[in-house]
Amino acid sequence: MSPRARPLYLVGFGVLLVALLAGTVVLGPAVHGKVTGSGDEDWLEVEVATVGIDLLTQAPLALLREGWDEVLPIWIGEVEAEAILLALREVEVPRPMTHDLTASILAGMGAELEEVRVHSLRDGTYFGSLHIRMAEGNRVVEVDTRPSDGLALAVRTGARVRVARELLEDVPEVDFVSWEREQQLVRIRGVTVEPVEGEGMRVLHSTGAAAARAVRAGDIIVAVRERGIEGLEDYVNAVALASGTGPVPVTVIREGEEVPAALPPRRGPGRVG
Repeated sequence: MSPRARPLYLVGFGVLLVALLAGTVVLGPAVHGKVTGSGDEDWLEVEVATVGIDLLTQAPLALLREGWDEVLPIWIGEVEAEAILLALREVEVPRPMTHDLTASILAGMGAELEEVRVHSLRDGTYFGSLHIRMAEGNRVVEVDTRPSDGLALAVRTGARVRVARELLEDVPEVDFVSWEREQQLVRIRGVTVEPVEGEGMRVLHSTGAAAARAVRAGDIIVAVRERGIEGLEDYVNAVALASGTGPVPVTVIREGEEVPAALPPRRGPGRVG
């Protein structure tokens, strides 16, 4: 989508909701590819933790998580990334942006966005739906949406976000970084870490058996290939730029002792939303 086309699309998104709430348009969920069941056991409630950057493509992505063992990265556009970040940071804008306008339309017409779902996957792209409770008749209408637009609305309205559990069974391996002041995170080669001031990088979670055997949650990585690590940017440069796809040797502090370990090999492509 070209930069010029993006604002037209977003305006159209708001107009569609106006028509929906006025009763002139009713949309059901689009069914694409893999769709889960409707029972509560089929869904996992997650938070929009932050927005990150894919270190391979430099594309923005939304990070949805329950804990660091359940993280779903969804590639999004720059406009949607900015919209999500503004809401997460609680930044006041002088005039309402399109997602702010849409949230205001919902509130002004007595409708409530109860839930955003990421429900299916087709050809590497995620699909979602808005679940809107209408004031008239107390009925819930389901509207097809790109997950990125749905997430931008959810962080503005407080609506819950749920992900089909089946989608978490095959999460792509993605190297990402979030430079957020309140949530500085890096995941490279399946290992999620955060900076520890003056010490190195603390391991929050290791994805997959290979990562779990190499480093453990709670380890503090203090060196990569025998080079000391001082902070987040230093770690990203040392690991992301490491040559080859094999394991990367690191040194960690574990239970007070310095021990050798390794980051696992690379694997897997990403998906968009």
